[in-house]
Amino acid sequence: MNKSENPNILTDNNTDTSVVIQNQLLSTKFFVPVALGSLISRSRLTALLDESFKHSLTLVSAPAGFGKTTLLATWVHSLSASTHRLGWVSLDEEDNDPQIFWTYVLTAFNRQEPGRFTSLLEQVQSPQCPPLKYILTALINLLSESSEHFMLVLDDYQVITEQQVHTTLLYLVEHLPRQGGIILATRADPPLPLSQLRGHKRVLEVRTKQLRCTAQETSAFFHQVMGIQFPEDTIRDVQARTEGWLVGLQLLGLSLQGRAEPASLLQEVSGDQRYILDYLTQEVLRQQLQEVQTFLLSTCILQRLNASLCDAVMQQTDSQQILEQLEQANLFVVSLDSKGQWYRYHALFAEALYYQLKQTQEDLVPILHHRASLWYAQHNQTTQAVLHAFSAKEWQWAADLIERIPLLSLTWGAGEHELVLLKQWLEQLPAEVVHSRPRLCLACAQLLWAVAPASTLQGWLYIAEKTLTTSLAKQADEDVSHPTLVLQTQQQQENLLGEVIAWCTLLQSFQGNGEAVLVLSQRALALLSVDNFMVRALVIMAQCIASYANGTASVQSALQAVSLVQSAGKTALAISFMGTTALHMLATGQLHEIYQLTRQAVLLGKQAGGLHLPDVGYPALFQAEVLRERNQLDAALSLAEEALAQCKQTESIGASTYVLYGYAILVRIHLSRGDYDAAHSALQQVQHIGQSMNQPSYLHFRSFFTTVDQVRLWLARGELDCATSWAEELDLAERHGTLFTHEREDVACIRILLATAKPNLALQRLTPVLQRATTGQHWGHVIEMRLLEALAHQMLDEMQLALSALSEAIRLAEPEGYIRSFVEEGAPIGTLLSRLRKEQCKYGPTPYLDTVLAAFVQQSQIHEDQSKRVGDFTKLQALPDPLSKRELEVLQLLAHGVSNLEIAQNW
Repeated sequence: MNKSENPNILTDNNTDTSVVIQNQLLSTKFFVPVALGSLISRSRLTALLDESFKHSLTLVSAPAGFGKTTLLATWVHSLSASTHRLGWVSLDEEDNDPQIFWTYVLTAFNRQEPGRFTSLLEQVQSPQCPPLKYILTALINLLSESSEHFMLVLDDYQVITEQQVHTTLLYLVEHLPRQGGIILATRADPPLPLSQLRGHKRVLEVRTKQLRCTAQETSAFFHQVMGIQFPEDTIRDVQARTEGWLVGLQLLGLSLQGRAEPASLLQEVSGDQRYILDYLTQEVLRQQLQEVQTFLLSTCILQRLNASLCDAVMQQTDSQQILEQLEQANLFVVSLDSKGQWYRYHALFAEALYYQLKQTQEDLVPILHHRASLWYAQHNQTTQAVLHAFSAKEWQWAADLIERIPLLSLTWGAGEHELVLLKQWLEQLPAEVVHSRPRLCLACAQLLWAVAPASTLQGWLYIAEKTLTTSLAKQADEDVSHPTLVLQTQQQQENLLGEVIAWCTLLQSFQGNGEAVLVLSQRALALLSVDNFMVRALVIMAQCIASYANGTASVQSALQAVSLVQSAGKTALAISFMGTTALHMLATGQLHEIYQLTRQAVLLGKQAGGLHLPDVGYPALFQAEVLRERNQLDAALSLAEEALAQCKQTESIGASTYVLYGYAILVRIHLSRGDYDAAHSALQQVQHIGQSMNQPSYLHFRSFFTTVDQVRLWLARGELDCATSWAEELDLAERHGTLFTHEREDVACIRILLATAKPNLALQRLTPVLQRATTGQHWGHVIEMRLLEALAHQMLDEMQLALSALSEAIRLAEPEGYIRSFVEEGAPIGTLLSRLRKEQCKYGPTPYLDTVLAAFVQQSQIHEDQSKRVGDFTKLQALPDPLSKRELEVLQLLAHGVSNLEIAQNW
């Protein structure tokens, strides 16, 4: 279930036993905890929980130790299975991965009605998982068809920090049928719109105030559970000191057992909950046999316990017997199954035990963690094995485990949560450990290529290159007795060195160093083995990124990389490279080729059952951009939203980049639709993702769309001061990034100059940029620049020059069907187009001009909305010669299908 668990690292010979243990461990998450020992009746709370059947969401929120899990478990066990379907999932940090989270949720549903949700479960577990929204919609429909009420309890929801999990859960809550409900048990309120849910009466809340034990419940607890009778004034004192904290009451009761004078202990119990917890835990420990004390302290490092694991940690063979004794003594042990095989300690009790362990036997802590790590590694639980290795400070062993995870390759099959987890692991490793292991250095650079500072990435790769070069030189000088073995080792190291240099090439490509990219790529290709298709394709893609001076060559390099990985059978990677190729085709203005290529990518990603690999979302984004440019705005928005959802499901090191492009495309589509609030919201998402990226990568990625679109949004919203401040800061600061980055920044500045009525300065800045884009065959950008050139000449009343620039834009745009690039420059371009059409229709039909001009009519309503939002700022953009009444009439006729010839005859 955990995608970071590697079946290849098994060192236990008994594979079948390992699988069984793994399945047992995972299945414990679905067991409703079994109440151990006597419990007091809390009818007021169970009656409150009965009201949950009337609400979509029930929130049981209180700090640790107030009995949330016990209350819910008791309530669930009291309900009749014949009339209620109740699923349970105990969450942990690994469930932040949305796919894993919903796998557990769907499994919980399926365990209650076997087979009914199997198809959805198979979909969410498949590599080609569709967007979660579709799965949740199907789940909602299935629940709607049921006549039974279904309740799902999600315990320990406070461990969930992934926003996509919160968002998708909210979608389910908001659309649940009346017979469905979700209960969240959490130590802190989740980031859900609780006030909105309250307003719609969809949420029931059970909080600390209700969970505190009353005086009556406190008295009943000591009398019925602990066998201690207190007078009323003592009960009031106990309640005041513990504030109705259930764990505090239980610890106090255990501490008082066997004491001749309970009052003396009560006088010592004061202070905050942390103090009471530590103090009373120590009191409880003192009353246990020495072997029980040792067991409790030694196993408190474990999240879950079973006899085999405890035996390994304790290096003994009687753990099952002790676990059963703890269960019978009610010593804060929770049974996780009905067979008594898996347990856990109450979280606060485990905390307090660990504090006692650190105070008394600190040297033992790393030893215990190391033993646990070995056990988890033997039983195919790599995540836990690595975490315990770090706790033991066994750095080399942790590095061994990480290197053996088969995720450290170009596409490594892990979601955002796994990336964050692995990032944390790598950051914890001491520098001397990382630097002594070139493969680990490469893994660090691969995993963190978009987020770690460029200097850090280069440092890792430099160390790896130096270590491998030294090793290869040493082998060449040594006299060997086994030449075949040495040759094999040498070839492996040369290939690894080639991979290191390939990643150096990629980093250099983002920094605009074309000469360095050429030199490095030649070195990498000379070292890489002939069958290392993935990394060879990576080198070619780096050349594509660096090939600013020749857009056509850049696209050809990208297509070559696509062909290489596709012939190697790397479908997901081929789809990804198709997306990057389409991205570069946008710069060269090849809209037809983009549409064909992205359709091929979608077909390539089609799997059995009609599902698609989520990787198709990346190229589909650029198909949406083509639809937008061709003025199919509704279709573009629908496709972009669907593609973005798929990108969020993608599991590769490029996933965050895909999502960034997804939001960037949405910014552009919302701008075209005149929905500036939605555009601003999408732009914030781009910036949020960019905050976690290193500067070279982010500057490169945002150059394709957001650099210019940010300025367009400012101008559209009337925020001219923001735009001018940005331009001033740009001109004063040191310029970073590639020549392509600089081009897009210059175009953004030119737009600001035009908006501030400075056409001469705009033309002065535009001339060299236009020349470079033309030389580089970036025709898509040349079209935009020619339009800006036309606007500048129009502002200077140089109409022939304006029409000449516009004609050149039309010449380039017509074969590819550009529309929005003209429409979004507003009425001034409409005026010029109308004049150009008037001239050209003398020589025959002008179908392309007719189509573009007709799009201005569709835009008229958007312009009205813009005027309302922007107000007086429209005066700044009221350039000379707006469309005349007659010209608007012509546009209306074109929009209604009247032919060009018919209009021309009556002009």
